[in-house]
Amino acid sequence: MDVEIQDEKHTGRVAAVYSDRDSANAAKQKLIDNGISPDVINIIQPDDVNISRKLEPESHGIAKTIVKSHGWLGLIGMIIGVLIATALVIVGPEMTQSNPLYTYFVFVFFGVTFGMMVAGIVSLRPDHDPLITKTIEASHEHHWTLIVQTDDHKEINLIKNLLKGSAISMRETI
Repeated sequence: MDVEIQDEKHTGRVAAVYSDRDSANAAKQKLIDNGISPDVINIIQPDDVNISRKLEPESHGIAKTIVKSHGWLGLIGMIIGVLIATALVIVGPEMTQSNPLYTYFVFVFFGVTFGMMVAGIVSLRPDHDPLITKTIEASHEHHWTLIVQTDDHKEINLIKNLLKGSAISMRETI
């Protein structure tokens, strides 16, 4: 059984900040000329009204990831809780053996809770926060940001090498 809890096509991102539109467009063209699909490249202009959509264009995939990760990881947490409770009821201390209902309740509850907490980390992607924050700051400082979305580590390295030296700053998430 293969359980896939990520429904986003591209969870990795590279962001490069430029001082003007021409530099950002030249960088975009350089990427396209080197085989990067224009579909995964966005340019965020200063005070861009579409910044949210450009930073996280897969909102439907993110929503599906949230639902799937909470469902699957909550279920996995519940199963682990049941297994631990069963072991404690069979061979554990007398307290767990004499109160099996409470033992199951406590371990299933905490198993589901822990699974849901892990799902929150998976779906919120805290690793994206620094990139998002820097991009928003750059936009407010009247800079242009080129965002490329990909999961391919070789492609991320290619993008970073192509943009190195031409950008004011660069960030990535994988």
